[in-house]
Amino acid sequence: MNDTPALTLRSITDSDMTAENAIRIGRMVGRSYKRVCIGSDNGPNSRMVKNALISGLLSAGADVNDADIAPAPAVALASKDSDCMLMVGEPNEQGTISKIYIMGSDGSIFTQEQLRQMIVTGMRDLPLPGYRDIGKLRLCDSADRNYNRTIREKHGKDIDTPIILDCGCGSTSVCAPQILASVGVDLTAINAQYDTQYSPRPPGVSADDVSNLAEFVGMELGSIGIALNGDGTRLALIDERGNYVDPENILALLLMHLKPSSAVIPFNASAVVDDAFRGLIGNGVPGDAAAKEERRIIRADNDLESITAAIKKYGAAMGAMTNGTFIFPDVTLCPDAINAAVILAKISRDDSISCLLASFPRYTVLRDSLYGPGNTELFNKKLNDRLKELDTEEAWEIEGKRVRMSGGWFAIARNADDPEHIDVTAEAKDKAYAVSMMELAKGIVRDCM
Repeated sequence: MNDTPALTLRSITDSDMTAENAIRIGRMVGRSYKRVCIGSDNGPNSRMVKNALISGLLSAGADVNDADIAPAPAVALASKDSDCMLMVGEPNEQGTISKIYIMGSDGSIFTQEQLRQMIVTGMRDLPLPGYRDIGKLRLCDSADRNYNRTIREKHGKDIDTPIILDCGCGSTSVCAPQILASVGVDLTAINAQYDTQYSPRPPGVSADDVSNLAEFVGMELGSIGIALNGDGTRLALIDERGNYVDPENILALLLMHLKPSSAVIPFNASAVVDDAFRGLIGNGVPGDAAAKEERRIIRADNDLESITAAIKKYGAAMGAMTNGTFIFPDVTLCPDAINAAVILAKISRDDSISCLLASFPRYTVLRDSLYGPGNTELFNKKLNDRLKELDTEEAWEIEGKRVRMSGGWFAIARNADDPEHIDVTAEAKDKAYAVSMMELAKGIVRDCM
């Protein structure tokens, strides 16, 4: 009988995580990877899950570096000499059972194929080593300090701008306030103690809820607000006027400032992201580096595995999702909201974020979903043939299609959560043009069914 817990794309988890299941998972990982770095958030049951996981790893003969409570980017940096990295916690929702996330030594999320191979190896009925050959446990108590030093040295010490930081009482509390203060930020930190008994966001409330932070920003003139999730992999931004900033606009701000030579961007990202990358907006914003080669946007599906795979394949200088997740390969391939927060502090120092956002062009975005059951392969073939007939400027084939027309773009893709529905998105500056593209795209979908 197979008692190995089910694996999902990003995490190794059981619907009801137990110590027994964590031990089994540790043994499964330990049979394939003999040097493992592990960290956790400060969730109420993360320590139990992590200790059980370590027991399983050691019993399978794996050596373990325990980074204790630390944000995921810090654990990723500490994992460079390991075979893989494990992170325990639930970064985006308070009060839930902790999960186990597995990543490569560079911080990149494991792919489906990597997980499959590990399962195959882990499910073999192999004897565990004797007590003389069990793995060794080492406490890596410098992961947070090493990460803090790396980010501080990367950005200097002259970022004098007022920021209100909300750590959500998460593991980011051991890094984010120290880094921002050390680079010169005029910092007001709230919920900056990690506390397993208290959370500013009640159970069931997403880490995206930053209404409390907006109130603080409104009381301190000229400041911006940054909220971090439980393990430092996502952020939310409040501008100087107390307004929540859409994650795609945050990405546009980062691209305007960093001017990366190449960036991996989700195929359904707003055109304002393209405009920012191509220098069509915000030309006066100081940048960290001028491009020394032909600049390129690389499209990928809007999931972490696809984004990181494309970064590796094309050697991109940056990657992002449309939910406040940003990846900076010059540090690690782990999503790094703390590094992004420092960059946003630089932008705020040099200009008003609310004024920059006000200068962004306004686009009309239309979205619809069509019921489209049937053979996916046949549908995709018909879609490819149909799109070849269009006069397009650019077409990207991901899990679906993104097509750039003369006045905007549209995308067609199967819904990841409900494969029987097909999502259609159209965007243009001119509303009438967006409507016409939406009708064109929906007509194409119906023709291919």
